[in-house]
Amino acid sequence: MGDKMLGKTEIYPYQRVAEKADNRPRGKKHEWLRLFKERSGKGQAYLRDLIRKEGSTVLHSLLNPENLLLALGALILSRAFVLGDLLPFIYAYLAVFGRNQKGRAFLLLVFASLGMASVLHGFALGSSILSLLILLAVLHRLTILPERAWWMLPLVSISVLFVCKSLFLLGGEFSLYAEMVVVFEAVIAGVLCFVFIVAHEAMARRKPLASLNFEEFAAFLVLGIGLVMGLNNVEVAGLSVSSIICRLGIMLAALLWGCGGGTIVGVMTGIIPSISSSIFAQSLGMYAVSGLLAGLFRNLGRLGIVLGFMLGTMALSMFIPETSATILGIWETAIASLLFFLLPESLQDKMPLQALGALSSSLREQGEIIDNQLEESARTRIQNLAAVFEELSSSFSGEMEVKRKNNQAAYLNYLYEQVSQNFCEKCSRYDICWGRDSYHSSQQILELFSIVEKAELSYEKAPRDFKRRCLYAREMISTINYLFDRLLLNEYWSDKLCESRELVAIQLKGVSQLIKKLAQEITVKAEFDLELREKLLRESKQQGLKIKEMTPLRSNGQLLLNVVADPCREGEFCENIIAPAFSNILGERMEVCEKTCPRFRAWGQCKFTMSRACSYKINSAVVQVGKEAVCGDSFTIASLKEGKELIALSDGMGVGEKACGDSQATVRLLENLLESGFQRDVALNTINTVLLLRSAQESFATLDMIMVDLYSGDADFIKVGSAPSYIKRDKKVGMISAHSLPIGILENVDVVSERHSLCPRDILVMVSDGVLEVSRQFNETWIMDFLSQVDESDPQLLAEMIMNKALAICKGKPADDMTVICLRVELQ
Repeated sequence: MGDKMLGKTEIYPYQRVAEKADNRPRGKKHEWLRLFKERSGKGQAYLRDLIRKEGSTVLHSLLNPENLLLALGALILSRAFVLGDLLPFIYAYLAVFGRNQKGRAFLLLVFASLGMASVLHGFALGSSILSLLILLAVLHRLTILPERAWWMLPLVSISVLFVCKSLFLLGGEFSLYAEMVVVFEAVIAGVLCFVFIVAHEAMARRKPLASLNFEEFAAFLVLGIGLVMGLNNVEVAGLSVSSIICRLGIMLAALLWGCGGGTIVGVMTGIIPSISSSIFAQSLGMYAVSGLLAGLFRNLGRLGIVLGFMLGTMALSMFIPETSATILGIWETAIASLLFFLLPESLQDKMPLQALGALSSSLREQGEIIDNQLEESARTRIQNLAAVFEELSSSFSGEMEVKRKNNQAAYLNYLYEQVSQNFCEKCSRYDICWGRDSYHSSQQILELFSIVEKAELSYEKAPRDFKRRCLYAREMISTINYLFDRLLLNEYWSDKLCESRELVAIQLKGVSQLIKKLAQEITVKAEFDLELREKLLRESKQQGLKIKEMTPLRSNGQLLLNVVADPCREGEFCENIIAPAFSNILGERMEVCEKTCPRFRAWGQCKFTMSRACSYKINSAVVQVGKEAVCGDSFTIASLKEGKELIALSDGMGVGEKACGDSQATVRLLENLLESGFQRDVALNTINTVLLLRSAQESFATLDMIMVDLYSGDADFIKVGSAPSYIKRDKKVGMISAHSLPIGILENVDVVSERHSLCPRDILVMVSDGVLEVSRQFNETWIMDFLSQVDESDPQLLAEMIMNKALAICKGKPADDMTVICLRVELQ
């Protein structure tokens, strides 16, 4: 009972405390203590599980591959000195890559401190780590908007570094030199912040290396230079790691960009030791020359690049007096070469080839700008040439106008001089006539000139006063007649010379106008298709085709593929394998139109050009018979660049050599102008102008022209004063005729053009006027009747049959030059 009462006594106070816990603060502490004691076992286990779970999550998120890679970069960049005293890379690196995530910032700070501890000691180490810590703290407290980060982040970094390091200097040993070091370090760190922002954005977007633009590639290049500088004093078995990386980078640049890229990277890597310390690097020349030679041997593949690099290294190693340094350099080159051979073949596809070359992200815009500049430059040069001919024309015409104005005065002075000096000079009355009475004598001589200008002067027709005063009047009259006859002869030849100069001036002006018209029509258009290039390279890689480089160009609707590939032993790999593969990819038949195989089939590079294969081809045949020894008809059959076939027939005026000259000038100019890319109307107007300027006499020629599109089979029939043409399809024959004047008569050309769609096995027939008008009894339809009756598909035999029929009609005596051209359209 007592025990029970005792037990109750112990319980009641406990219950009373529980009931009045709100009014007694000391009881609350005991309550928490009791609860902790009751659940201490469960609570400790829960806390252990929570700490273990959260810790593993934090460590897993913090120690992922990306953060570890960034931490390794911080460790290396914290050792990258500039000019021996500055460490700007690590401040910019932590400011850009560690400002958004506290966990990553802490990890980068730890690794950066470890890197600094390997190169700094004492006060310098402590002040640098504290500056890093303060910079990260300030950046995490500030709110920097993404659109303002490009200028706020560098500005904050410069300000924090300048203030912190200046305060540390004031607390230690302050000097003006040390303060200048702080200023330079802060400014360089701010500039590097701007550069690293570009690299950070590209990494955040997971942008592939092959699609990097120039700015992004340059940012990663600066980051790589900092990493190499951080590894500057790291050696393995006496070999410099940074030197091996530099040599590997030069070989890789030579492989990607040739001798230009190898030389540039060689110069940059050679400057790195000079940036790290204040001593000028001896390796600058060696790296630059080695990169140049490696790029020059690029055509021989990776082995050629390694041989070229070794040649440059060994050639300049002879000027290094230290034998040990030379031997170590050879070992470093050997290790870099081995790593270079181990690089995967797909590396070229993943690297940003376009960042340093012509294939930039804005290549299409740059190509258009270049095309416009080339076009404008060509047009300006042609216009300048036209201005030269125009100036020559104006100089000839201006000189003639001046001569016409001065001729009369010059002739009169010439007559006075001959009479007064050469004739009267020995007379005894010379002083009286040409001295005291000079005016009166001049009037008398002028009167004689006026009489001899109308008719021959005689002694009887001379004025009485002149005969009375002049002692040698008869001799004077004979002299004046002689001088005037000579003057008329000179004036005649002078007029002929002026006419010739006028003709030259007109021709020069015509040439000037012709060149101006050509300058207005000139076009230089070539579009680079970047999307097609990427598609073809990707598909080629999937099919196992070893394509090194490709340049797709579109010009005037034509697609050209300039391809660089590995060589083959047979020399037909491009035609038998690559062309069919590209045809399947593009969905249209491609063929190799030009190729350049290396001299040694197993070495170097194979370069070839592919274009769309034509669907049609033209088989042609020509038969000519001249009235004289030289036929006055001329023709041309040529394949143009745009996949068109040109067939032209010209009949010059008359027969023989004169007609041949006019017709040959017509067809040659036509072919050259169309081959140069000028439009048809421009070419015809140019030929018309040339024939007009050819001579002062009449010079003209007919022109019969057919342009066949070998892709679609469409044919344009152009006729300028020419005979009809014929289309034979099985037994049906159609005639195409036009009534217009020949070319070279009028200033404007009257062109008649018709378009027809041709079919395979169609036959086209072109004839000159001599064949059509072979006899008065036969009109222009006799050829139609003949073609409808014959069943011959060979163009050569058909042309001979038409010519034999024409000769039979005229009994072997043609009245004009005769030409027959037969064309047969066939599928490829």
